[in-house]
Amino acid sequence: YNINEHMDASVRLNSNSKAPYFNFQLFQSDYLNYNWQNNFKNQNTKQYAFELNSKKFGTLQVDYNSLSNYLYFTKEEPVDGGGVKPFQFDETVNYIRAKLSNEVNYRNFSLNNTILYQSVLDGEEVFNMPQIVARHSFYYTNELFKKALFLQTGVTFSYFSSYFMNRYDPLLAEFYIQNTTEIGDFPRIDFFINAKILQTRLFLKAEHLNSSFTGYNFYSAPNYPYRDFIVRFGIVWNFFL
Repeated sequence: YNINEHMDASVRLNSNSKAPYFNFQLFQSDYLNYNWQNNFKNQNTKQYAFELNSKKFGTLQVDYNSLSNYLYFTKEEPVDGGGVKPFQFDETVNYIRAKLSNEVNYRNFSLNNTILYQSVLDGEEVFNMPQIVARHSFYYTNELFKKALFLQTGVTFSYFSSYFMNRYDPLLAEFYIQNTTEIGDFPRIDFFINAKILQTRLFLKAEHLNSSFTGYNFYSAPNYPYRDFIVRFGIVWNFFL
């Protein structure tokens, strides 16, 4: 619905029913705790979404999600001795999300922002997610030397609040529910340069450059450290325009 020339809104309803994929249904291994054959019900998802777009303020997205017959992996009792196995939640998982994204421009400078808030209303014992996720990029863009060089450079700040992040099981190549170790609440700062000269493109990215002075307590999953400071660079040369 077009509210005016600067703002519009939309409402969506999504509904689907999906059969459990193969790892939930059947798994065979030499490890005795990793053998099963199940006949799970379809997992059903319903989403009610609202989106408001404003050329001045950005985009606001809000959705309410409901999952029935939710499928997940977790360690069976005892937690220390049992293996990871699939289960189906006999109640309904309900959660909400609200995301605000916009970009502010001043001359050759831009600030791009994305902030996501999400909360599990029902079923938080089997469905974990961070409450706050944020990403901000401040960058400079210009064309130099009579437009022979396109240059874009800046920094990106990323953050998510701590939560009971799912553990990773390498045998299954699956993540499973855990409620003992909280991961998160650490910033990541990246520096990037993106340049193009005629048909040649150069790029450089210094990832997680703040790792040495914000504390070595960053993980991508429990017992899996996130990577340290690293520099990536490359060149793309198109022989034909």
